[in-house]
Amino acid sequence: MLKEQERFNNRYLKEREINIVDSKGIFGFFKSEFAKLEGSLKIKGFNNLEIIRLKELNLTSLKIIDCSQLNKVYLSEITKLTSLSLTKCPILTTEDCSLIRLTSLNNLKISNCSEFYTIFDLSTLPKLKTLSIVGCPALITFDSSSTGLTKLEISDCSQLSQITGFSKLPNLTTLSVRNCPKLIKLDCSNSKLIELEVSDLIELNCSNTSIEELSLNLCPEIKTLNCSTNNKLINLDVSNCSKLEFLDCTNSKLTSLDLSYCPESISVKHSPNMIIVRGKEKINILLVGCTGGGRSTLANVLTGTDNFKEGACAVSETKYFRKKEFEWEENNFSVVDTVGIGDINLSIDHILFKITEGILSMPEGISHVLFVINGRFEQEEIETFNLIKDYLFKSDILRYVTIVRTKFSNFRNKRERDTDKEKMCEESGIAAKIVNSGNGVIHVDNPPIDLVKDDDEDDDEYDERVNVNRNARKRSRKIILDYLNENRHDEPLKLENWDELRKMIANYIGNNNTNELEIESDSLKLSETYCLIL
Repeated sequence: MLKEQERFNNRYLKEREINIVDSKGIFGFFKSEFAKLEGSLKIKGFNNLEIIRLKELNLTSLKIIDCSQLNKVYLSEITKLTSLSLTKCPILTTEDCSLIRLTSLNNLKISNCSEFYTIFDLSTLPKLKTLSIVGCPALITFDSSSTGLTKLEISDCSQLSQITGFSKLPNLTTLSVRNCPKLIKLDCSNSKLIELEVSDLIELNCSNTSIEELSLNLCPEIKTLNCSTNNKLINLDVSNCSKLEFLDCTNSKLTSLDLSYCPESISVKHSPNMIIVRGKEKINILLVGCTGGGRSTLANVLTGTDNFKEGACAVSETKYFRKKEFEWEENNFSVVDTVGIGDINLSIDHILFKITEGILSMPEGISHVLFVINGRFEQEEIETFNLIKDYLFKSDILRYVTIVRTKFSNFRNKRERDTDKEKMCEESGIAAKIVNSGNGVIHVDNPPIDLVKDDDEDDDEYDERVNVNRNARKRSRKIILDYLNENRHDEPLKLENWDELRKMIANYIGNNNTNELEIESDSLKLSETYCLIL
């Protein structure tokens, strides 16, 4: 297929029109040499291209990217097409696109098409499951009616003020609406929603859904929240909602709710067994690092729980930030674990927004930043740290950062620890700066405890292996928490507000052209520049 794509590029790169029809009629001998195109096709950077006509082809995936002069797209009877992406086509409008009998289309993405002031009639796409609308500033209203849609993402649509049709989305389980500052009210109640992420809202009604975890930290102006009648809801975070006036969380599974930063006058409806917490002083810990470094495992070790999903592969196990409070030697701690770029289904800006959401869950400030690595301090760790330092914090972060070196089996041997620290500083100037700032490096070993029993292993042998690993984790926990207790800062690291962080993200995206980053579905290898926080 790569050779066919290259041949296609050579043929059409400088053309004004692409017209390919797999005609089966009497004039079939006039059809294009590419009439038998099948599989995936990418039309990218065709700067002279004005018109695309494709009909009756066997394509399954089509990407149209960065075609600055494109003003007409005709796609007809491509019945095997399951995925369509329109990206950076600045003069193309919905009326300029004709989608006829795309009966198998289940994934549609429209990104950075500045003249899209409406979206296609979704009822003509009967099998559409996933819809993503990103960076369409002309879009003002959107009717989401589509009986088959299960996942909807809308972001960076600066003029969007209304979304309707949720009542006609019986299968919608995932909804993301972020960075649409004019959309201040959202009603997605009485739906099958399991996952919801939002920003900039003043009113939200997500009652009678199946959402398990909900964060409103990107909605600092929110005043009204109804998340009642949800027997799945176990976690609600309103840490950054200082203007919240009314909250209804009756008939949920919430057992406690921290309202420390909400107004004293807030009206709260809740179940009688739910505990409201206010004013608890905490030592806040932010965990950062690249995928597979052992960050989520460390979160479980610190909290003494299994609330954080552990994984040894190169794909992120953390889809949203997670936060857990716990006590240690009469001190209250809070650990926040953030999402990372290991998830190939997330764009760079989406990842940064998720990280920001985790940071804003600690409005009182960050006491410690634990930079988690499981080996050498390599380029991806350097890029990760620079991103944190330069784009998410304006103040001097170094004095708050401690490197946590995991998977270090000799963590109880001082000579081995010192040798490893020296090597780390020799390899990286960033590591040396962190060490020289006074916080240094903590060496630990957090082996897994959810072991698979070997075929030739009896119960006693298996239990012994698990206990050895569990004891190593207990020692690691004591080492780190004792250190954090003894090395407190007079003032926590204060955070920027949501508007400032939003600007930082926009600047980062613009300066690094991350909108052009593409991750193929069969590849997990990413540029070092984009190995961000996990």
